[in-house]
Amino acid sequence: MKRTTTVFAVAITVLGGAAHLQSQEPVDLQKVGAAVRVNQEEIRTYSWQSRVTYMVDGMQRKVEVFKVEYGENDWMQRTQIGGETAKGTVKGPDGKKLSKKQQEAALDFVAKAKNQLDAYLSPLFAEKAVATATTTVEGEDLILLSQNVVNKGDTVKFSLSNATRAPKTLNVSATIEGSPMQLDVTFGVLEWGPFHPAKSVTTTSWNGMQLQITTENSDYSDN
Repeated sequence: MKRTTTVFAVAITVLGGAAHLQSQEPVDLQKVGAAVRVNQEEIRTYSWQSRVTYMVDGMQRKVEVFKVEYGENDWMQRTQIGGETAKGTVKGPDGKKLSKKQQEAALDFVAKAKNQLDAYLSPLFAEKAVATATTTVEGEDLILLSQNVVNKGDTVKFSLSNATRAPKTLNVSATIEGSPMQLDVTFGVLEWGPFHPAKSVTTTSWNGMQLQITTENSDYSDN
């Protein structure tokens, strides 16, 4: 069976299937953990298109488009099918032009931040986050809040509809090399299928510059 460990696909395993729980029942975190595995098994049968946009200080620097699917040996397979790199000058906080090497270093850093967040969304840590969560209700949302999931001081927040238990958002706050980083995921649901991460944004800073990666997933196809 195909599978992936990509940050966004695995993210849905945390909350997907929670909608099968009845909203009037008390929150049973063990049931949510079990639903994690059910949704993950279902999403493994899909492939989709992923558009990744890299921003430096609010300026778009690179776009990559991939076909994503579950490969053998439980690894993600991403095949690039398009993309472009912006031309023009990128300046640092001091107003000086960044060299090509510095620009690449900035993009490498934010990619490293994104990869580090993969750990928070792996099945192991996803289930840990659910199992150790505290629950509260904020308006129409049920909130699952976990801390110290992967590293000391990190915070993982899941937001579900309190009426249907459908996943709405996922937010992870942590640090990388002393810099704050944030992952914000918005979920969607496939018709007659599993929940999936429709959009995610990773933000952090490097040498005084704001870095951001936005991933938008679409065109899901059941293989």
